[in-house]
Amino acid sequence: MPEETLSAYYLCNFNDAVQLEGKSKKYFMPLYTNIMCLTDLPADERLRKLWTAEELWTVEEVETIVIRWQQQGKQLETVEQTLNDFLQLTFAFVQNNFTGPFDKLAACTELLCSLQLEQSAALEQLKESGEELNPNVKIAQLLLIAKQLLDALITAQPTSKLLSWWRLRLICLHQHILDDLAGSLYEQFKAAAADLRAHLTTFDTLELQGLLLLELANGYLQFHRSDLACQVLDELCTHLQVELKVEGLLGLRTKFQQKALPQLCLKVEQQAVEQRLPAAKLSNVNTKLPQLLLLEDDTRRERILFVEPQDNEVMTLPSVLQALVLSKVKQLKRSQPKDRLADEQLEPYTQTLLYQEHGPLQVRQAALLLNCHQESGQRRTVERSWKQCEECVKLLDNASQHSLRSRLSFGFAAFLQPKWQVQLQLVELLRSLGMTKSALDICLQIHAWQQVIECYTSLELRHKAAEIIRQELEKSPTALLYCLLGDAIDDAQCYEQAWQHSKQTSGKAQAYWGNFFYRSANYAEAIGHYETSLEINSLQETILLRCGYCAIQLERWELAVKCYLAYTHLEPNGFESWNNLAKALIKLGDKQRAHRLLGEALKCNYNNWKVWENYMLVSVDTSHWEDAMRAYQRLGELKQHYLDEEVLTRIVYGIARQMQSDASSEAAANSLQRRIAQLLGQQCVQHGNEPMVWELAALVAVTPLKKAERLVKSYRAYTAKELAWETKSAHAKKALGLCLEVAELSQAAIKEHSVDESEVMITSQLNSSRLAATSCLNALKRASLVEVPKEQQAQMDELEQQLAELTKIVQQRMQRT
Repeated sequence: MPEETLSAYYLCNFNDAVQLEGKSKKYFMPLYTNIMCLTDLPADERLRKLWTAEELWTVEEVETIVIRWQQQGKQLETVEQTLNDFLQLTFAFVQNNFTGPFDKLAACTELLCSLQLEQSAALEQLKESGEELNPNVKIAQLLLIAKQLLDALITAQPTSKLLSWWRLRLICLHQHILDDLAGSLYEQFKAAAADLRAHLTTFDTLELQGLLLLELANGYLQFHRSDLACQVLDELCTHLQVELKVEGLLGLRTKFQQKALPQLCLKVEQQAVEQRLPAAKLSNVNTKLPQLLLLEDDTRRERILFVEPQDNEVMTLPSVLQALVLSKVKQLKRSQPKDRLADEQLEPYTQTLLYQEHGPLQVRQAALLLNCHQESGQRRTVERSWKQCEECVKLLDNASQHSLRSRLSFGFAAFLQPKWQVQLQLVELLRSLGMTKSALDICLQIHAWQQVIECYTSLELRHKAAEIIRQELEKSPTALLYCLLGDAIDDAQCYEQAWQHSKQTSGKAQAYWGNFFYRSANYAEAIGHYETSLEINSLQETILLRCGYCAIQLERWELAVKCYLAYTHLEPNGFESWNNLAKALIKLGDKQRAHRLLGEALKCNYNNWKVWENYMLVSVDTSHWEDAMRAYQRLGELKQHYLDEEVLTRIVYGIARQMQSDASSEAAANSLQRRIAQLLGQQCVQHGNEPMVWELAALVAVTPLKKAERLVKSYRAYTAKELAWETKSAHAKKALGLCLEVAELSQAAIKEHSVDESEVMITSQLNSSRLAATSCLNALKRASLVEVPKEQQAQMDELEQQLAELTKIVQQRMQRT
């Protein structure tokens, strides 16, 4: 394992427990031995300044760093000096795009212009997978220089895991400032994540190891890899010996509620007391957290009032565990269906975070924004949601309340969001409340042109959107603006202009071009543009879906499989994608794989009868009889009077063949026998007037007596269902065949029967068989057939003999009793 030569303090997970007291430099040492203490700091004054100075960076320092970089190029002065330069540039970029405050932005912009560092050049160099940077990105030149400094540092110290960690952070920051996911960045992230995860113990404190795993999980979530994020979070819980449990406790949600009902509550259990993480009161004692606004509702309580007093006490969590709870709720939100029930299941996590007295600012900010989203769909809380989101936006601009150090404390583990993403959340809330003009003002301010078009469209002023986009194109043309103009005026030439403007590198231009044809159902034209777009950037979820749909319409099944498979890796919780993927595989003849994938689709939507029907049919085709019966049973629950005789027949005969030929397990055979008997029993109750159901039930019956009982009912249902059956030769033969089989089975039951089948039951069945035969023969004799077919006449003669035998047996048994 490579030894880390750089101090872990360079990771800058700022912690209030590490502080400098007075000029005598007496250092505060916490009681927890697993926390870094300031006495461990190297003598490097630059590092001490990072942790103790009032400001993490100044415009003058940035000027010095940039000039030094221009003069020295890739030549490092010292590793520590270069690392310090890298950190200050990174912090300057993060402050002016993510955390705020933005009081130094104008000075920085002016400085970079004076140093002849153009924003446009940096924007061009920071493109990834054809994706342009968001138009709101500021001083991108600093991020570009920081990346170059980090590359030089890694070249000088290739084994440093601390530098690898910073590379991981820069990849995530870079992805944040792009409008769409970039495939090339995800490949870089995977490589950095694999390297760091393999060397977790390079960092010798429990807190740092936990933060690293948190940032890995957050990164996977950022690239929409929910399953991988879940694996890392599970590893983190095991590593920290922590368990997150959601329990149901009795409580009152409304002010007038009399009866306590079960309410969800999160319990965080730390199992290893001796390895407890430092309390948030130590690590974030100086951070004044923003509070949740009062609800001010006359019915709903501010918080759930639990019956047990101890359950109403706020569980105090260490800062690292607060970040863990936030990551878990984000992961659950991404992996669950988007509905009210899912939001209720997430509520205990957010409520736990919102009422912490101390903790990281970024965790609280993210929890507040998450709560805004959850409450935006409820009538009693939507107003608070809007006002709370406004407060979150104002917090970013507030220069007096929070220092940059407090804003960055545990910040990289707490979902840093660019300012414009927070503002877009506010836009969505305003539009949902009908405040379209207010939302439009914000959209124009942050250059959210797609939302501008939507706002103007809802205001019936779509022509205004085209005017504004043309004005922006005159100022600074981009591929996105050309595409949006094409959407606004429905002109395909605009997309071609976007493609040419990007020098044929913009996947977005091809995607918008394809969308133009997709809207008019011209799938053949659309699919070519979609394929080109996905070749440039494979992580476009919407385009993968649309390309897959076009491929299905054009019966290009291999392409459909490729698209939907890629989409399910990005978004594993959409049942339509799994269902369509299975359909394409069925068309290609791979039914076994389709069966597995339809099982995944059912996990995403358990109540969709179409998926269950597809799953049932594929299960029958692939001889998965247990799954076929389960699907049939579920369809009976979802659809009233559901009956599919063909499927039932295939299941019954398929199980019979398997039980005859399969010498594997007697227990498995017995299980199948019980399941099919149970299923057919339910079908007989629900569809007692269907002869085929009784006939199939007879096939799976164990004893001759039970078989005969079911066949008698099948005969009665058949003759009742088929009008004038006795006058139709085919129907008559069917009825005769049933009666003959009943007669043979009833007589066989005399010698072969189970213990619980009494003589009285056998006699009763013999009499039922006699009555069925009598009614069948009488009906046929009354029928006015000119000529009876020979085969039918032979059956009638045979049934006459069986009737005579049955009558004799019944009389003898009745005399004995």
